[in-house]
Amino acid sequence: MSNLEWMDQALCAQTDPELFFPDEGRGYSDAKKICATCPVAAECGTHAQALEGDLSSVYRHGTWSGQAPQGRAQIAKGSAA
Repeated sequence: MSNLEWMDQALCAQTDPELFFPDEGRGYSDAKKICATCPVAAECGTHAQALEGDLSSVYRHGTWSGQAPQGRAQIAKGSAA
């Protein structure tokens, strides 16, 4: 798969985007369930890391690869160490 072609197979592209970018106070559990079965979750995680880099969780939003902003920030922190 080249560039962003993987996005065509992403399950999130076939569901309600509000599940992945919920309003404040709503959790990410429904999105995480969808991500758990997504065939391109690994590509999604790599893409999110490339986009967000070392941003803190305050500047991250949404669920990517089954990870909420705080989880992705911790992963980024761990890979930078």
